[in-house]
Amino acid sequence: MGALEATIFTGWIYDFLKPHAVELKVAHPEMLKAITAAKKKNDRADAEKLADLLRVNLLPECTMMSTELWELRRILRYRNMVVRTATQMKNKMSGLLMEVGATYNKRSLHGRRYFNNLLESVEDVPDSVK
Repeated sequence: MGALEATIFTGWIYDFLKPHAVELKVAHPEMLKAITAAKKKNDRADAEKLADLLRVNLLPECTMMSTELWELRRILRYRNMVVRTATQMKNKMSGLLMEVGATYNKRSLHGRRYFNNLLESVEDVPDSVK
């Protein structure tokens, strides 16, 4: 039997250890903080505290998702980051054009062809904006 505390690498470590363990538990980090708050912190003391909690069946566990769900969440997190970044850039471009009084079609601004044509055709726009 093994126990580990949830971290960013927990899913990978859990999947790696699972075939080798009779039973594997992952401690919930927030609940564990309240239980194991101590002035002197070190790996040995933490391991002893985890073993004590496990022994008396008081280890606060967190549920582990399947590998398939972890993969889906990773894809969604990446997609959300890409969409968020693209939106920030589009808003920045609009802001720069508004700042210098350039006229543009707001709906078409983010289309590749329209944006390239706009950059070539706008007048009285400083190079720093282009």
